[in-house]
Amino acid sequence: MSNERTPPNDDDQAVEPTVAEYHRADASKFPETPAGQQATVEGMAAAKGWTLRRPSTAERIADDLNRRGVPSSTATGALYEDILNLFNKFERERAAERAAQGDTNPYDLEPFEEVHELARFYEDVRDEPKTLDRFLDNLAADLDLADVKAIRTAAVAVAEAMGRIALAAREKGKSAERIADETGYTASRITQFVREEKQRRARNSDQ
Repeated sequence: MSNERTPPNDDDQAVEPTVAEYHRADASKFPETPAGQQATVEGMAAAKGWTLRRPSTAERIADDLNRRGVPSSTATGALYEDILNLFNKFERERAAERAAQGDTNPYDLEPFEEVHELARFYEDVRDEPKTLDRFLDNLAADLDLADVKAIRTAAVAVAEAMGRIALAAREKGKSAERIADETGYTASRITQFVREEKQRRARNSDQ
């Protein structure tokens, strides 16, 4: 692609180009596989110094909810659903391949990024029955049994660490009410967490 510029003016300053030429790309040379297409896009982005971020589960669910306007009972809706399922399947299989090769972050996610966005989206839609149904349908399709176990186990771990978390926040000057607001617990439960953690520390120091 080339641009034609007019000569500099009397102030020796070039003006913006007024004519642009372009050449149509040869479609026969485009990659045909999803992996090839993704590699091409990533390569172009890297050449420009850009960083691509994979949309999270919540973002993909949100996009689907925003764009889906055709009932799945119609031929068009069924086709859309099939295509969406194929892309989700490809994404999971590709991540599984990367994990098998030793990649500990096969989806290229920031720590806890997807959990935060998933929780925020759920809070936004939980009072809207129809939207909530679609959200849960997509979530069920996106999670397998191993994902469910991992999330439930992580939730138990967070609950067990909550005393440490609450006391650390109190020691930084946050009130029980502030911690409760940020974590979803009640202020009285936060106070209990802090008291239990202090007792645990006292017992450990006596040993």
